Amino acid sequence: MEASKADRIFGNIYKIIEPAEHLRDYVKDYMLLHFVSDKNLPKPVKPFPANTDHCLVFYIRGSLNSFDLSLNQYELFPKIAVNGSQISPFDFHLPNEFLMFSINFQPGAISKFIKATLLDFTNKRIDAEAVLGCEVRQAYEQMTTANTYHQIVQIAEKYLWDRIRKIKFHYQPLDQAGKIILQNHTDFNLAKMADMACLSIRQFERRFEQNFGITPKFYSRINRFYYAFRIKDRNPKIDWLTVAIHSGYHDYQHLVKDFKQFAGGSPNSLIEAQSRAPERLLRFD
Repeated sequence: MEASKADRIFGNIYKIIEPAEHLRDYVKDYMLLHFVSDKNLPKPVKPFPANTDHCLVFYIRGSLNSFDLSLNQYELFPKIAVNGSQISPFDFHLPNEFLMFSINFQPGAISKFIKATLLDFTNKRIDAEAVLGCEVRQAYEQMTTANTYHQIVQIAEKYLWDRIRKIKFHYQPLDQAGKIILQNHTDFNLAKMADMACLSIRQFERRFEQNFGITPKFYSRINRFYYAFRIKDRNPKIDWLTVAIHSGYHDYQHLVKDFKQFAGGSPNSLIEAQSRAPERLLRFD
């Protein structure tokens, strides 16, 4: 059947896509971003604060150049990248045409998918082909010749399912604890999480850091910060004190401290910078 006009690869599109049902235990969602901007205008810049998403990202058109605010240096990302937990802010410098597809994994899933701990992946974009082999390169090459966005999703899901069936990984209580920490932004209890995972506190911390790249306490802090950011980003009329209390902070200054560490500036400066991000400025069909 011929693809509809809306599904053909034209740009501009920004979309969060649910995975097929048989993949939902492993994949949280997909993010598709494609835009084409005027070549005479400055290249777009997108601020990217700290977050705990673990992703496999395909940069299908255009390359991503990142500026690490903490290190004051640029880095060109590989065309296919495995992303660990991001603990410091980046500015992404994008080309005038950019098409990316991100597979966002459920908490704890990516360490099983790549069959490695995440200790060396924190704050990094690792070349996926070096980690996953030639199959992921083949999936990428198929995406570059796809005629529709739907085909890109199909290629990704076939690749995912083929690998998942091959490695046969299953969830453990530790992964469930990661999900609970991700969803509960106001009441982190290390002893309770360790008990849920049937581990001592020391064992829980060690194994959590292997599977998530950072300690459970730090994972909880970043998620609380990001939750506060999303509340304000989606509801700009809410005052920051209300956001802070609702997100589990003691007060506004407590929130400001995390924003300086995880976003590189004040709460308002991050919201203002996000308002100029490509997906906000461009008109999407």
